[in-house]
Amino acid sequence: MSNQMSKHTPGPWFVTGNMTLYVEARIGGGLVQEVAAVGPTEADSGYGPQQRANADLIAAAPDLLRALECLLEMGHAKAGDLARAAIAKARGEV
Repeated sequence: MSNQMSKHTPGPWFVTGNMTLYVEARIGGGLVQEVAAVGPTEADSGYGPQQRANADLIAAAPDLLRALECLLEMGHAKAGDLARAAIAKARGEV
């Protein structure tokens, strides 16, 4: 399944910023592309742990997708349905 061409910006993605956190990726020639902006959350009332956790989760997306694809290739039946659903969501198929 991992041989399907991904449409998203390739990883790795990383987090930068202060009050607003940015998930960014390096693209051709070392340019930086903003993938997402993560603002302060109500739970944090400004920069805080929930905002950082949200940004970290987004930044992990390419790695999580690769891990799920590998899981399916290895034939782990128990996680298969969940992995397929997550992969479809990541690819915008649902």
